[in-house]
Amino acid sequence: MQKYIGSLEGFLEKDSGRDEAFWADYQVLGPMFSALRIFMTMDDVLTVIVGAKGCAYHLNFTIVAWGEIDFYLGKRPLPVLEFRQEQIIGGDFSISPSWMRKLKRLAEIHGGRRIMLFPTDAMLLCGADLAGLAQRIQEGTGVGTGFINVSAVSSANQWAGYDAALQALYAPYLDRDFQRTQSVNLVGWMWPSRHRGHEIGCCIDMLREVGIPVNTVISGGISIRDIEASMTAGANAVVCSSVMGEMLDKLDKKGITLAGQRAPYGFSGTREWLDSIAQALGMDVTAAIDGMQARYQSKFSENKEKLRGKKVFVSGGPGRLIGLLHTLMDYEMDIQVACMFWPHDWSRDDIRHMMEQHHLRVKEFILSPGLDDLERVASQYAFDVWLGGYQEQHTCKRHQIPFVPITVYTTPHVGFEGAVNLGNKLLLAMGGFSFTESSFSAREVEGYLCPPNA
Repeated sequence: MQKYIGSLEGFLEKDSGRDEAFWADYQVLGPMFSALRIFMTMDDVLTVIVGAKGCAYHLNFTIVAWGEIDFYLGKRPLPVLEFRQEQIIGGDFSISPSWMRKLKRLAEIHGGRRIMLFPTDAMLLCGADLAGLAQRIQEGTGVGTGFINVSAVSSANQWAGYDAALQALYAPYLDRDFQRTQSVNLVGWMWPSRHRGHEIGCCIDMLREVGIPVNTVISGGISIRDIEASMTAGANAVVCSSVMGEMLDKLDKKGITLAGQRAPYGFSGTREWLDSIAQALGMDVTAAIDGMQARYQSKFSENKEKLRGKKVFVSGGPGRLIGLLHTLMDYEMDIQVACMFWPHDWSRDDIRHMMEQHHLRVKEFILSPGLDDLERVASQYAFDVWLGGYQEQHTCKRHQIPFVPITVYTTPHVGFEGAVNLGNKLLLAMGGFSFTESSFSAREVEGYLCPPNA
């Protein structure tokens, strides 16, 4: 895993960063589980974990901590095809008739039009014939079956899983011609919810208000048919850059323009996102964007007067961090330390864009931070407030730093309203409000909403 500590300018240098011989990220999530997040939210796909007995320990975390409660994922079937140690050593991957009958019945009950196999690391290391397994399951169930050939946990980061999932979903359609429409796909939302209080609902409403039609949300709560329908959109817009990768570039070359490459955070980032989508679709929606921004300007300006110059720490993945930096700069806060988890290949381009176009300044930048890095900066800097992952609450409590969680929440942080929501949360935390009274559940607050004609 690449690690870097220094200035933003140093990070932009071609050879910056070093590869760690051993690296353990306290937020690590393997590629197979990332792909699982995409397929498990689709209405007509049945996912199957294939591996050694005992390797499914991570599934409860995957299902619960990543959205069952907060994003209405609900109880979805997740069958496991397990093999004993002696079977794996001997290469015996035979499937019992009883297990096959149960899987076929499960697919019938849940309307499965496709089955996807997800191998654990044991299967990959022993060289199991995944294609042969998929073929036998397809013959036994009558349902088209494929597999994702990525590791479960032994990888530098999770992005390979997202990319592999999109490659599998779009492969059948890349060689076909589609008539484009003046509409946009929202990419990067894994959960089925379209709730107005969640970020995807906020983005859908923003686009609807300014007159930009949404074609499909990729991938939460959709079907295989929706993936096909998404090929008719004129643009793809990123809501969460977790699914950024080779497939979106391929679709861009096929005529679905990659617009809105950075999520709509802050006033500056939101305008940039909406303008980029409109431009890709050949639409002029400037007046509508102006009107939307105007409704939130007063409250934003009020927050800005209180937040300007406050010293802040911020961390996040390659997409969320860029978005949060937009918001913090809009509030003219003093960004002391910024940490990025799981860097993308294009993270340098995003940082360069923020420096050149938005004049980003940060005292210290850390790529792939460890808990020791967090402890050091908490001791070294005098932060007024800290925005970070839920695990970082413990560092903040030890050092009595006001903390705002930005990975566990149900109030939108995107859009003009999201900028106000984050400002409200920063002020609440600095005033003594605890978002993490319980170590296991976030204490959320109601969002700020100013609808049209309010």
